[in-house]
Amino acid sequence: MGPDFSKRQGKIRKLMEEKGIDVLLLSGQEDIYYYTGYSGLREDRLFLILPFNDKPKLIATPLESEARLRYRNTILIDSVKDFMTEFKGYEKIGFDEKQLNVLLFKEMEKLKAKLEPFGKSLEIPRTTKDAYEIRQIREAIRITGKVFGSLPPLSGKTEARISNEIDILFRKHGVDNAFENIVSSGPQGFYVHHKPNERTLKKKDVVLIDIGCRSNGYCSDIGRTFCRRSGKRERKIYGDLKAIHDGIVDFIRAGISYSEVEDLQKTLFSKNGYKVIHSFGHGVGLTVHDPTGDVLKENMVLTVEPGIYIKNMGGFRIEDMVLVKKGKALMLSDSITSE
Repeated sequence: MGPDFSKRQGKIRKLMEEKGIDVLLLSGQEDIYYYTGYSGLREDRLFLILPFNDKPKLIATPLESEARLRYRNTILIDSVKDFMTEFKGYEKIGFDEKQLNVLLFKEMEKLKAKLEPFGKSLEIPRTTKDAYEIRQIREAIRITGKVFGSLPPLSGKTEARISNEIDILFRKHGVDNAFENIVSSGPQGFYVHHKPNERTLKKKDVVLIDIGCRSNGYCSDIGRTFCRRSGKRERKIYGDLKAIHDGIVDFIRAGISYSEVEDLQKTLFSKNGYKVIHSFGHGVGLTVHDPTGDVLKENMVLTVEPGIYIKNMGGFRIEDMVLVKKGKALMLSDSITSE
């Protein structure tokens, strides 16, 4: 069963009613997909006009003529002037201040209507996932696990080559990368978001691989640490990290605040003698960094990704995806190992 777009639109209209919004302009491609199921080419600009008391209108350029076949209420517009006429008669227009470009905003300021920033409210419906969304996320995780399981021996290859091989594996499964692969080896793992380069992996290297794909619009984000010839120090660091990771997963549940989880991570790191470098995790959905809000709610999907980064040695990170529940969170990616 597919998504219930009418139900989703009903949720956002309730938020519009609270702020007295007559019409909402959506300019984020993921938001448009969330409320209509339509996505065009990444390079094309799409907009969705969502009136409080009428059907949504998808706005596309004539280059997107196919849109009419895939979304019935589509209007093809190639001028800003024609675009502005779609807002005639509305008194209060909501817009996404995080997505709307300045040039279009300047044109909208000329309208005889009040402009209301609506970006924070727009995030609310997407923080929790329905059954359809959870199925797509699970599928993205499953494919990512297949790719991890298909990786050939790492030593003797460059980071860039391994990254390219991951790209090919994702394509073989019929999906795209959700973000640029992170493949960092040896000392380069000290840098949290290292871009793969021509460094050749050595047998004793600590290797961090952080990858994800997008399946039917929904993302996965999984990170694993590999060390084929680990010494005593590497094993201790990884063991400490695993204990921190598991402690965070066990703590997560609906009703606690995001900041409480951050505080727990700081406590666990300090107890083991390490410094926190980044957040414990983030929301995942139509984007790799989906909104979460301040309080965790049932059916949010989060990453848990504590990381320990040692200069001149490398990066250790275990990144899993969990589904927030009223009791203990449900681990979605525990079958993916680094063995």
